[in-house]
Amino acid sequence: MPRREREQAILDAAGQVFASGYHGAAMDEIARLADVSKPMLYAYFGSKEGLYMAYVDRTGRELLDRLVGAGGGERSPTELLRSRILEFLAFVAEHRNGWRVLFGELNSSRPVAEQVAQLRSQIAEWITAMLEPSGDAEYALPPAAVDAIAHAIVGAGESLANWWLENPEVGREQVAEWYVGVVLGAAAAATRGADAAGRIRP
Repeated sequence: MPRREREQAILDAAGQVFASGYHGAAMDEIARLADVSKPMLYAYFGSKEGLYMAYVDRTGRELLDRLVGAGGGERSPTELLRSRILEFLAFVAEHRNGWRVLFGELNSSRPVAEQVAQLRSQIAEWITAMLEPSGDAEYALPPAAVDAIAHAIVGAGESLANWWLENPEVGREQVAEWYVGVVLGAAAAATRGADAAGRIRP
């Protein structure tokens, strides 16, 4: 088997094992599932943490690629948001192990936590663009407020995805509509708050 294919097979096996937790994951089990020797795992990835980081990197890049791909075409911001949310939920459904590794155990090591934080920040940038007022807005939210709200919405999406995995009988379209409502509601509330603050200024 070519090295590239073997690496992907190892990463697939690693996802199954790491989904139950980093600290309890055994390299012997990963080697067995991937049908390779344990020394080969270390030859390819250096360490258990190196394998974990490689899996997080692959999974995070796939999620971002899919979200970017879902944003093409000339559509309204709400339509683009809905398209990306549907793609996000499709990823969660198709890659349960990957989702649990990405967002289920953020304190396994500092490098992993930093990688996940970077992924969150990239997703938050798209939400931020929806919350930022147009240039002719009379009252603008402070940048820190826009950033804080965007990250809160990302956190809500993670929590909603975890809930959905426990309640698969609810359709993806329905969950997407709920999440779109959360984002639009937050944007509207932020705008109203800025307007009200502006009206009471002397």
